[in-house]
Amino acid sequence: MNSPNGKENELRRRERELEERERAIRLRELEAEINRIDPPLYQTTRHTSEKTRKLSLNKLANIGKFFALVVVTIISLKIASWLTGVVIVAGIAWFAYLLFFNSGNRNS
Repeated sequence: MNSPNGKENELRRRERELEERERAIRLRELEAEINRIDPPLYQTTRHTSEKTRKLSLNKLANIGKFFALVVVTIISLKIASWLTGVVIVAGIAWFAYLLFFNSGNRNS
């Protein structure tokens, strides 16, 4: 009866030893990972070629042209609306002059 109990105890003892060894190995792995010296990292920059610079300058020039066109269009619309208002007021004033102040057409 003592023999199966002894085998069971021996098996439990071996399992505990194995678990302790596994924990120790894992702990050493974690310590090695923490203490590992990483290589220095340098800030990298992308090399821009002359072709991409020219393309970006062309894009910038096109954007500037578009912006100038928009500004000129807005200014011309404002001037056109102002001139239209002046023409309308002048037309009304001329018509009023003909109605009220032109004495040649009156038959009184």
